[in-house]
Amino acid sequence: MSASYLDAITVRRSNYALTNKSSVSDEKLQNIIKHAVKHCPTPFNSQYSTSTCFCQMITALGDMRTHFAGLLDLHKGGYGSVMFFEDQAIVDGIIQKQPFVANQFPDWNKNAAGILHATIWTAFSLEGLAATLQHPPLTAEMIAGLNLGFDVPSTWKSTAILPFGDPAAPPKEKTFSPVEDRFKVVKS
Repeated sequence: MSASYLDAITVRRSNYALTNKSSVSDEKLQNIIKHAVKHCPTPFNSQYSTSTCFCQMITALGDMRTHFAGLLDLHKGGYGSVMFFEDQAIVDGIIQKQPFVANQFPDWNKNAAGILHATIWTAFSLEGLAATLQHPPLTAEMIAGLNLGFDVPSTWKSTAILPFGDPAAPPKEKTFSPVEDRFKVVKS
């Protein structure tokens, strides 16, 4: 069983060569995202990690395109993008109720977001899609524009963007540092 999971992780690769087509239906893409959002863990089961699939992002932005020139470059050639968000109101509420976790919560947020990102990215890869996870620097104006343009609550904070599409080419060759330098066994 674990071999299948590890094979899936191996298939998931950054591939910037995207086409503006998807061999996977929008309905299936949305079901993959919903399943991951529902089942990926969050601290205290707060379920604050949310995501939305935006197919045809440039059209959705309409007149706000000029504010997003750099961001749109990430989506060039792709079929669509998954925008990942955390609901900051829920995060802030947990920290207010349990201030003793305030210092650790930012790290826990990153861990939970990473699990969600990797889960959706891996699932898309298993469907044959090319994708690459991006963390663009967003200005306050861009964040406000995203929230308004995509009709998401102002408390949602963007954590990453996953542009995707059918692959135009295979991913570039991947090199690896020696795993022995990154893995240690400690025995008592």
